[in-house]
Amino acid sequence: MPTPIERAVAHLNKLEDERRAAIALSKEKAQEAKLLRARQEGFQEALEILDVDISLKGEEVSTSTTSQFDKRTRRNIPQFISNELSFSGKAMTTNQIAKAIDYLPERTEKALERMESSGQIIRTEDGRWTVDIRPEKINGHARATAIPGLGGQRSEIGVQE
Repeated sequence: MPTPIERAVAHLNKLEDERRAAIALSKEKAQEAKLLRARQEGFQEALEILDVDISLKGEEVSTSTTSQFDKRTRRNIPQFISNELSFSGKAMTTNQIAKAIDYLPERTEKALERMESSGQIIRTEDGRWTVDIRPEKINGHARATAIPGLGGQRSEIGVQE
């Protein structure tokens, strides 16, 4: 059976071992804290490049770009669809249109159906969508040059007809 002095020495040795482990752990934690601080500073520099200012505690975020997103306006999906179909010059499927305008296919389908019912676009036999171009929908300038006798004939200088 150990004597009280031997128990006290063992207890002191145990405490010294714990103290050394704590010091080693605190050195490790101090090193980890230094690495985290360096990462944090690097991230803050990146945010400064993006013109974003965030406080260290993360309580407030002030940025010049946030105000742009706060006042986000709704996209005019029928206008996007009409532009895409006009510029592509060919009939497109619902999924092609949805991908081109970066919109959900289901909602694109509903917008296409509304546009079809209002006569803005038409659906072909194979299920593709295209812009409805009829002579009465052509603007005045195009109609004037397309109708003979109203300036539809053009001639180039030096070319005889």
